[in-house]
Formats: sequence, C-alpha cells, structure tokens
Amino acid sequence: MSDESLAEEGFYGSELFDFMKSIVDDDPELKKKSIAKVNSVCVITLKNPKGESKSWLLDFKKEGIVKKLDGKAPKSDIHLTLKDKDFVKLINNEANPQRMYMGGKLKIKGNLMKAASIEPFLREVDPRTKAEKAKL
Repeated sequence: MSDESLAEEGFYGSELFDFMKSIVDDDPELKKKSIAKVNSVCVITLKNPKGESKSWLLDFKKEGIVKKLDGKAPKSDIHLTLKDKDFVKLINNEANPQRMYMGGKLKIKGNLMKAASIEPFLREVDPRTKAEKAKL
C-alpha cells in the first residue's frame, strides 16, 4: 500500500480521492461491500478551471482500490467526466447525479446501470462527519 498522495495541484476535488482511498483501505468490510455492489471499474476525469484534465481509477471489480492515473485511462466499465467543482458537490451530496447528467454537467461513457451502482459508494465516502450529515 502506497502512502503517495492522490491529490493533484490545481484540482481542489482531488483531495477527496485521498479520503476515499483511506476509507477503503481502513475499512475491509466497506471494501468488500463496495466490490460486491459496484462490481465495476470506474475512471473519473476532472476538469479544472484552467481547462486541464486529470483522471483517477476506482477498481471495485476485483481489488477495491483508488488510484491516480498517469497517461491514458485504461479500459473501464464506467468513465465519468465532470468539472472539479461539480465533483466536490457530488461527493458532498449537494448535487443530484441524475440532474447533473441530464443538465450536461456529468458525462458518462459506458454502462449507465453500472454508473448508477457507484452512487451509493460515493455517498458512503462523503467526507462530512455523521453529525454534519444528521443536520441535513
């Protein structure tokens, strides 16, 4: 297991991938549950305000890993593309993924049903504390 940060300078939302990785690495039960429910390889590409793009891989088909990609993204079941700021809203449960998709803010390539299966995992890794979520 590598301690290398998944955050990328210029991508505010990229710090959330470090958070996702730590949760998955520290909670074997969540990892096992995510592999069973998601059963997909997902690439998430973020675009920052400068127009730059960076991608991360969530492998919940076999390994249950979260990692930063360098170069071309590998074959995946799902490829999500969205703006950095919209990704933060999605993870913080401040935006509805279906509305984002219908409004063109979230682009999905691949299996739409599998894309829907990743939503519960993204809700699970909401970085806000349980107390903060309870106030909603």
